[in-house]
Amino acid sequence: MEGQTGVALAVVLLGLGLFTLIARRNLIWKLLGLNVAAGGATLFLVALAHRPEGRPPILGLGPGPAVDPLPQALVLTAIVIHFATLALALVYVIFLTEHRHTQDVPRLERMEGEE
Repeated sequence: MEGQTGVALAVVLLGLGLFTLIARRNLIWKLLGLNVAAGGATLFLVALAHRPEGRPPILGLGPGPAVDPLPQALVLTAIVIHFATLALALVYVIFLTEHRHTQDVPRLERMEGEE
């Protein structure tokens, strides 16, 4: 049951993040929505790798199915990469805000067309 709950929560987080990306006009809100959607994607990977009676993949711990360590490694890598890209995107938004004095996406697009 825990795996199904994780998948359902991951889908809700992914939907909420995508809705925020579409509905909001502010760049900071769009980055927050992207962060929530990425959290939903990583939770989805963890929930799919869940084994109810799995044991750690260490030799000598006894019989039974072992948990696959590959999804955990992929999720940790994805979290680190996402954090780095989010930090870089925030730096770009700060730079853009200092030069254009707005974070409103349609207004930024109009400014780009005027140049």
